[in-house]
Amino acid sequence: MNVREWALPVYTILMQLAVGAFAILWLIRYLAGYKFNAQEIDHIISNPILVIAITAVVAMGGAHFHLSKPFHSFLAVLNFKTSWLSREIVFSILFFMSTMSVLYLTYFQTRRRRLISILGWMAIIFGFILIYCMARIYLIPTQVAWNSTTVIFSFYTTALMLGGMAISTLMVLDLKFAEIQKADDVDLLAQVIRYSYGGLTALTLVLVALSLTIIYVQIRLLAQGDMIARTSLSLLVDIYLPLFLLRLIFLIYASTSLVYAVIRMYRLKSPPQNLMMPVYLSCLLILVGEIIGRFLFYATHIRVGL
Repeated sequence: MNVREWALPVYTILMQLAVGAFAILWLIRYLAGYKFNAQEIDHIISNPILVIAITAVVAMGGAHFHLSKPFHSFLAVLNFKTSWLSREIVFSILFFMSTMSVLYLTYFQTRRRRLISILGWMAIIFGFILIYCMARIYLIPTQVAWNSTTVIFSFYTTALMLGGMAISTLMVLDLKFAEIQKADDVDLLAQVIRYSYGGLTALTLVLVALSLTIIYVQIRLLAQGDMIARTSLSLLVDIYLPLFLLRLIFLIYASTSLVYAVIRMYRLKSPPQNLMMPVYLSCLLILVGEIIGRFLFYATHIRVGL
């Protein structure tokens, strides 16, 4: 794959990560608001939102490299009624704009919590619609390996899995930086991590299991399909078998090591700072695993006809 071909995997993975991370962060904000001071929670989530916004910018910027005429990309929105690509672009912009609005308010207008909440839920809705539009682009009869609803479930699973791991990592990094700067919210950050990490870890484990199940279903569908489908399967289990196995190993190892580290934190009552290395490693392995998975997604498809 050349630079232009890599633009699509970069865009889809980063944008899904941004949407999933925002959704997970907003769920934490919603639940933590019942246990901790609401305005303080809004203050500590501002840095993760900044990272999410930057990720969305990089994703949309990278997508332009796939186009033959990047500066004409704005014209694609004119086909909103008939084109899933046009809808994808529109909802990408809507997700980014609502995320930037939330970012501004959490930094400079923390008292406007109701407005922050509304805009945050709007961003999640736009993001989930965006992922659906993104997946629907690939559901076409001429691409046998892609023409399955498992692609939709796969994209949502990837978004939430990467998002959960990204938020877990950002929370630990924020805690480290807060300690170095001797900030006032160190204790609050540590409490929020202890409060949320059990759920985040359980969610990651469920999503990894769901991802493996989707992979199994996709393989079964290819095996039971026509000659083109079986050819795609042959590419996966022959030429790309090492990469396929590496992806599975990364997902399983990352999730089990994360579970082990978090259980040790709760049982030994050790400080959340000790989670930095295992959480960072798990996040990295899952990210690399999904990059491999997206590469295989594009590399094993075979077009039928025109």
